[in-house]
Amino acid sequence: MAIKALFVSLITSLLAVGCVAFPDDGYDSRGYGSYGHPVYRDYDYDRAYDARYDPYKDRQRWERERAYRIQQQRIEQQRRENQLKNHRWQYEKAKRDQLKKQQWEQDQRKKWQQAQRKNDWDNKTKPEQRWNHSSMKDRQWGNRPDSKQWQQRQQQNQQQQRDKKRDDRRKADQNKEQGKN
Repeated sequence: MAIKALFVSLITSLLAVGCVAFPDDGYDSRGYGSYGHPVYRDYDYDRAYDARYDPYKDRQRWERERAYRIQQQRIEQQRRENQLKNHRWQYEKAKRDQLKKQQWEQDQRKKWQQAQRKNDWDNKTKPEQRWNHSSMKDRQWGNRPDSKQWQQRQQQNQQQQRDKKRDDRRKADQNKEQGKN
């Protein structure tokens, strides 16, 4: 039994010395903290001095991230609005250009029609055409020659003019030769 008692006292002394040498409860050997109490620390991870786990800094970080996300959303919304305005402006510009073009074409048609009416009126008032009804009938749409006939008639007229010029030159040359003889 004495051996048992000796053994228990030895184990108890080793445990007591071991607990003082290697404290598990977080006792700080630097002395006493405020108000004369010993300073105890958490040795699992010192959150009080680690900025990653500081709740105040976490809140600041979350607020910065939230402000950044809001700013990015605002920038994206502004970009979409600008893009929409740009597309709308281009559409309206194309529409205005098309309306301008249509208005210009309509003005040109009106000018052409007025010129045609004026020409028709001038043609009607010419004395030689006033009495010549056959020329008026040729102008009517139903009596107009088709384009092939018109081209053939033009070619015939041109050929007749060339022949006439050639004959006139021959006559002039013959007159010169007779005048020399």
